[in-house]
Amino acid sequence: MLRRTSDFTGLSSAAPVDNVRRDRRRALLEALAVGLAVSVAVGAAIIGLWHSATTTVRENYREYLVQLATAAAVQVDPVAHAAIRRPEQDNGPEYRAAVEPLQRMRTAIPAIRYMYTLILDGASVRFVLDAAEPGDHDGDGVEDHSAVGDLSVSPQTAKLEALGWNGQPGRPTATHQPYTDAWGTFMTGYAPILDARGRQEGVVGVDLDASGYVAHLEAARRDLLLGLLPAALMIVLLTVTVYRLRYRGFADARDIASAALHAQLAARKDRLTGLANRTLFMEQLHAAIARTSAGTQQRFGVLFLDFDHFKLINDTLGHDAGDELLQQIAVRMRGALRVTDAFGEDASGNVVARFGGDEFVVLINDLRTDADSERVAARLLQTLEPAYALNGGDVHSSASIGIVVGHDDRDSAEAVIRNADVAMYEAKRAGRACHVVFDEAMHKRLTRRVGIERGLRKAIGKGEMSLAYQPIVAVETGHMVSAEVLLRWVHPEFGDIPPAEFIPIAEESGLIVQIGEWVLLEACTQLAAWRREWPDEAPTAISINVSRAELALGGRLLSRINTVLKRTGVPAHCLQLEVTEREVMRDPSACNALMQQLRAMGVRLSMDDFGTGTSSLACLRDYPFDTVKIDRSFVKGLTRNTDVMAVIHATLMLVENLRMASVAEGVEDAAQLAVLQSLGCRYAQGYYFSPPVPADQLIRASRPLHAVNGDDGAIISAA
Repeated sequence: MLRRTSDFTGLSSAAPVDNVRRDRRRALLEALAVGLAVSVAVGAAIIGLWHSATTTVRENYREYLVQLATAAAVQVDPVAHAAIRRPEQDNGPEYRAAVEPLQRMRTAIPAIRYMYTLILDGASVRFVLDAAEPGDHDGDGVEDHSAVGDLSVSPQTAKLEALGWNGQPGRPTATHQPYTDAWGTFMTGYAPILDARGRQEGVVGVDLDASGYVAHLEAARRDLLLGLLPAALMIVLLTVTVYRLRYRGFADARDIASAALHAQLAARKDRLTGLANRTLFMEQLHAAIARTSAGTQQRFGVLFLDFDHFKLINDTLGHDAGDELLQQIAVRMRGALRVTDAFGEDASGNVVARFGGDEFVVLINDLRTDADSERVAARLLQTLEPAYALNGGDVHSSASIGIVVGHDDRDSAEAVIRNADVAMYEAKRAGRACHVVFDEAMHKRLTRRVGIERGLRKAIGKGEMSLAYQPIVAVETGHMVSAEVLLRWVHPEFGDIPPAEFIPIAEESGLIVQIGEWVLLEACTQLAAWRREWPDEAPTAISINVSRAELALGGRLLSRINTVLKRTGVPAHCLQLEVTEREVMRDPSACNALMQQLRAMGVRLSMDDFGTGTSSLACLRDYPFDTVKIDRSFVKGLTRNTDVMAVIHATLMLVENLRMASVAEGVEDAAQLAVLQSLGCRYAQGYYFSPPVPADQLIRASRPLHAVNGDDGAIISAA
């Protein structure tokens, strides 16, 4: 087990004058009593005095250790602690977040040398958290570091009592005597830590430097031995020694208790904004739910705030500016609400807390009606709307607010926060800078979303997903020249799920990369089969959509494509990748470099949904596209709006001048096809030619469908 020293000074607290006088009086009375006893029987008194003094100091010290360990156990978040069980988590974000309260407590009290947690794992014990800093503390020339791992538990009575071995429940305790090892001389306090269900899962240990304690006892022993010579002087010396020992013990107890209180408060406050942190907020929310359950409080409200585009401020102005913005936000929120001192004794007051990042939460305990929560949210939005002064300029950062109103104890505190978070995301989807009250429909959508995400992890390889193919035809002849690959999913519970619903979930969860790999292999394998079976009628190429996550793979995407092409025997020029301009603009330089490498391989590139973004012309000019697909929203209004026709005409001319091919998406009738042909569009796709069909139907569905008679514009069949 690693022990570490602290480089920080602790919190100091001056005891009230009346407590000091009381401790002096108690120490003096005890010393006089001891002196009187010694005067009756010097020899017996000296022996008894030494035993009493050392026992008293030791028990006081053990009591202080138990108090300190108990205070430390409160700081351990059971949920965060339970999530740390693997060695690779050492010093990761979850590890640092879980150990931070213990580190602050250790920093606040200089007497604490080391703090750590142990958990019961069957018949063995594992070491989890270490609140110290790394370094070579035992002088062996090897830097010690924390690690989540196994630990051989010494047969130390206090440790075993705290862990609750041999069927006995664990209890707070401390070692009886100082012990010395390679890291120094210590006494240790232990206190049980509980999991989220209230069952003991281990202990927190607090090591205090006992070198001064040991030195003090040795000095007292010498003083007492000198008192054996003159009996009278011995009585005086013993009385003074007992007084000093007792008073010092009382003073140490005051200092440790005060420092523990300060450290406990510091561990429940957000350091940046001074607001309550997640730990304190959850405590207050648990209390509010308990009061509503008991009938002493009618309702409570929770507001979950997330600031829109906050990441953009961090990225453009820097993290210092972002921190300054969070501090200004905290001041405005505190001023807009009737907030009590969350760190005082009033547990029923309103609380504003920072949950982390740009997320804030508000607990309102004085709601008269449910609608009051929306009025509070509206007042917050109004307060947060004006610009913030940052770096000599004005910055706007609106908030999206999710609201939950609770009336009973049906939901846990964690469920309330989760529901408020869901409502907050509904506010973002509603346009941001607004508030939304949670309802069960949101919960159903969340349940469906979770079910879809879970299903995605199992769908690949189980026959639930399949590919459909939609022909892309030459406008002049109606012949299929290529086919776009479209993903379909039949969920065993939800049935057919449209790609517009499950693709965004796959992208957010990271599963889109695995799905994209499967689509690439399946589509190329199918194209190779068509080329073998229908060499004259098979599409010359297939067109596959590529997600943002796949573009971010960079060189790995190149390697994956090259491997699939070699494995299936499909030439590189028969593969076309479709990329939207929105995805390109997320990382323009990296995407440009990747696309140049794809072109060098022979893979063709197509810009999808052209005209729906904000940087279309720049993309056309700077990126090596072969094909531009005009979005179906333009084609839909082609025959009814002359302005749309003018825009498409200009677009087609631009595409042709850039030596690219044009494809019109969403062609649904003959009139649209006729106009596109007259405007010079090369290719088209849509339900007018064929809906997306399974692979075994593509060749039949894509035989020449329609052509345009050049004399009178009438549509004639080419089949």
